[in-house]
Amino acid sequence: MKKSIFILSVVAAALFSSCGTTKVSGSGIKGNAAKVQKNYVTILDYQGASFGSEIPQWVVEIGNGNYSAEYLSPIMPGIAGKKPFVVVSRGDNLEFTKQWADLVDVEVQVGDEMQRIVGKAVSAAQKGRSKQSGDVKDPTTLEQELNMYKQAVSAVELNGLEKIASYWIQKEVKPSKKAKESKVYYEYYAVWGMTKKLYDAQIQSAMSSIEDNTDEGKALKEALSLKLQNMMITSNNEEVNTEAEETLEAK
Repeated sequence: MKKSIFILSVVAAALFSSCGTTKVSGSGIKGNAAKVQKNYVTILDYQGASFGSEIPQWVVEIGNGNYSAEYLSPIMPGIAGKKPFVVVSRGDNLEFTKQWADLVDVEVQVGDEMQRIVGKAVSAAQKGRSKQSGDVKDPTTLEQELNMYKQAVSAVELNGLEKIASYWIQKEVKPSKKAKESKVYYEYYAVWGMTKKLYDAQIQSAMSSIEDNTDEGKALKEALSLKLQNMMITSNNEEVNTEAEETLEAK
């Protein structure tokens, strides 16, 4: 019995002494590895390639999901002090992709993103009220409130919005290295911006037009204003927009 107690004491001492170390060793036990779909991407051509130019760092940052002024300002002339909006478009025809993004996508996507943020914010506020009070509002009333906020942000005209820079890359994507089939497309990056002070003023003006002066209404308008002011990206991919928004809120 004493021998057993001694062995246990040695083991316990070893375990407790290891708690002070920072090195963590694997146990050798693991589950099945997750399967990841890999796309093999080759850059065929890019803007300035014929002159031996490098792909700008701001394009790389956007490709890595860094869309905010925090990342772009130090490496991109003309963005300091402005509210950036990033549009990334893909297409088979370069000129059509560029024209569509510059003439249609930027304003449409900015507007769509604002509407999406409004929908999420108003819905979250409604759920919070119901949970706190135990009362469930009439669906018609909820719809009216949502439409009121959506109509307010739809009046934001983004006066002063201008294109700061654009860039294109031609890519070939294969599902595997040995695959014979591939897809070739152009990826067009455009960064638009407007003076941050002017943008914030337009958002505040839109919120002030909403006639809801209750404490709940004031809190919602304040929260919504902050979300819209911090909105980073416009994209036709909702998952990208959501990821960008969640990244910002986590900071």
